[in-house]
Amino acid sequence: MQFETFYQYFLQTKEWAYLLMFVTLPLYVLFWNLILYRPGDGERRRRKK
Repeated sequence: MQFETFYQYFLQTKEWAYLLMFVTLPLYVLFWNLILYRPGDGERRRRKK
């Protein structure tokens, strides 16, 4: 793809940036909450003590 100006290139790549952001951010949040900080993990540790 050929771009005449930097502004055309910026508009084209910005769409991909937003698309990737809306795909990766929810996946990252799910990974962070479900895998790293599982809700039942602390409760199990408390019961063992």
